[in-house]
Amino acid sequence: MSTLLSAEKVTVVYGERTVLADVSLSVQSGERVALLGRNGAGKTTLLRVLTGEQKADEGEVWRADGLRVAVLAQHHAWPPGRTVRDLVDAAHPYRELEAELLSLEADLGDPARLAAWTELHARLDAAEAYAWPSRARRILGTLDLTRFLTREAATLSGGERTRLALALALAREPDLLVLDEPTNHLDIRMREWLEGWLLAFRGGVLLTSHDRDFLDAVATRSLWLDGGEAQDYAGGYSRARAQRDLERRTRTRAARLSGQEAERLQGSVDWLDQRGKRSRALKTRAGRVQLTEAPLPERQIRMRLLAGTARARVVAWGEHLSKSYGERVILQGAAFKLRQGDRVALMGANGTGKTTLMRLLAGATFPDETVPAPVLRVASGVMVASLDQTWHGLTPGEGLHAQFERRFGRQTNALLGRAGFTQADWPKTPEQLSGGERARAGLALVSGLRADLLLLDEPTNHLDVEALTALEAAVHAYAGAVVIVTHDRRFAREVANRLWVIEDTALREVTGWGSREYHDPARQLAGDPPPPPPPPTPRQRLVRLETQLADVRRALDGPPGSLTGREEARLRSQAQQLGHALYALYAEAFSAPQWDAQVREPPLTVRAQRLGDWEGGTGGGMFWAARDEGCPHLAWDGETLRFSAPAPDWYGAALLGGRSASSLNIGTSAKPSSGRVGRFSSGESGLNGWGWCGTESGGELARWRRGEDPSPLPAAGPLPLVEGQKMPALQLFSTLPSQKIVKRRTPRPSGAEGARA
Repeated sequence: MSTLLSAEKVTVVYGERTVLADVSLSVQSGERVALLGRNGAGKTTLLRVLTGEQKADEGEVWRADGLRVAVLAQHHAWPPGRTVRDLVDAAHPYRELEAELLSLEADLGDPARLAAWTELHARLDAAEAYAWPSRARRILGTLDLTRFLTREAATLSGGERTRLALALALAREPDLLVLDEPTNHLDIRMREWLEGWLLAFRGGVLLTSHDRDFLDAVATRSLWLDGGEAQDYAGGYSRARAQRDLERRTRTRAARLSGQEAERLQGSVDWLDQRGKRSRALKTRAGRVQLTEAPLPERQIRMRLLAGTARARVVAWGEHLSKSYGERVILQGAAFKLRQGDRVALMGANGTGKTTLMRLLAGATFPDETVPAPVLRVASGVMVASLDQTWHGLTPGEGLHAQFERRFGRQTNALLGRAGFTQADWPKTPEQLSGGERARAGLALVSGLRADLLLLDEPTNHLDVEALTALEAAVHAYAGAVVIVTHDRRFAREVANRLWVIEDTALREVTGWGSREYHDPARQLAGDPPPPPPPPTPRQRLVRLETQLADVRRALDGPPGSLTGREEARLRSQAQQLGHALYALYAEAFSAPQWDAQVREPPLTVRAQRLGDWEGGTGGGMFWAARDEGCPHLAWDGETLRFSAPAPDWYGAALLGGRSASSLNIGTSAKPSSGRVGRFSSGESGLNGWGWCGTESGGELARWRRGEDPSPLPAAGPLPLVEGQKMPALQLFSTLPSQKIVKRRTPRPSGAEGARA
């Protein structure tokens, strides 16, 4: 591997602060080096020195001849008028070489020009320059930028500009790729794709990131910056962190032991001197003890999320939540339940509706009106706090200390101090803070609110690893419910006990990390309060209104002189209002089709209704096809079961099967007697029918066609009663196995006759 870049003893000083002190680094082809350290450790400064954007106060930087470098910075700005397509075309890395190749083709008779053309053609062929447009389109499509090709780059949002800058850096296909926070604003799918792209990249890579899984997958070597000094480690973040912790523990123990030994020898010297004895040899030994310097304690960020006083087990729930913007459907029929102690990680690709769902939960927007009506409730006494992606709950234009003091008074200094802010940061407005500082300030803000439900929209963006670790501990200790939108896979695995995803406008709960099985986010668990009772039906509301109207009319019909003129006028007005409401309710209750039960018996939907005096034992019933009430129906008058008109076999079997599947108890009970009970027929055509051969020990279902039954049967017509026995009718049919009926019926015809039913 050839060396692409190297730096020797680079030193950078800002005022009295030494940012980099004698830092050395080299990057070879095929090597991927990660710069690690907390925010402000000097990672971006070192990258700027290595790429030539900034000069070092001391030290040297060497770059290979003709080195092509592509840089992804944290901040991006393009002049107005330049579209995304223009920027992508300008990033073509082989355009000049292709133009030179065309100029050489003008005169290939010259041997020198022919040799140059051959060499250049082989170089472009080895780089597969002919396929660069397709590779560029693939990068734009993966980063969801294809739809912005005709837009001006200056009009894109912050996240879209970051993805565009990353796409341009990758499309240049350089020898050395320098990436400063490339995973910001990338969803999980994009991060996993970027990992694969970098692993297949043959050049050198120098990068910084706070995504620990991304660093572990990509980096072959790490350089840890702390206090201006740099320490080299093998592997990604996890290996470097483990080795660094081991070194610090070793140095701390060595410092403790060397100090104890020096103290012991010095005590012996003092004891000998007090007694006037010779101690020269012991003094020499004590002077030769090498005292190991203990490492300085690392900065610790303390975060604390305090829950409120709500005692509701279910803090929020929603049903039938849908949201659309124009013709684009974002959410459809979402339902969920949030309980005390839930730590929900809401994940999914960019643009799938995560922020929309968070805005619905926070009350910043409202669901679309649908049927059934949307339901979104927060339990009584539950306080909700939310952090948006941009300002993280802070007020733009107002100083940091001023807005905290307005909300928390004397607790301001403690809250800001725990979040790592010094007095120099107090006058800064949110616009002057970096992305990581705004995120830490927002988390400090919600830590003092004592909310019962926290809604955090991508709080991990721009946070360094130390702040992420502190946030993980704070979320684990939080007693309320929290919903976090994040693309940090390790953070989600560490803190979440529920994982929600939005796919194809549907909200789903994954059973576990990497699982393909789903739970219902609104499922009922043990200990949940019972669901609220359904609203009263129009018939149930009729009873209350009729009672109120009867009371008012009874008062109006009282003895003369019992009411004053004003009271009588008030009661007559009330009676008129109740009458109008009652008539409207009558129309609502009785205009809809009436039935007592409805079952699906393919290909029919069968409805049933009780008729007559059931308590007196003279009740009947009726069954009919729901979609066309003009089709023949099946009626029971207490003694006889009959069709209203001739019906096809499949229709009669389906209607009887629907009765078997229903829960209505139509007919009188009777123990089946020995022998044949009866049959049905749909007219004089002799169609297929069903009969019951019953005994005291049971019975079996028989099927016949007219003229094929081996035993004598009654003529076609209604089911007759066996002499001396009451017909059990449809209750008898309810004992039949409906599955057999469905399986053995003749196929449904495909003509107009079948379409009508």
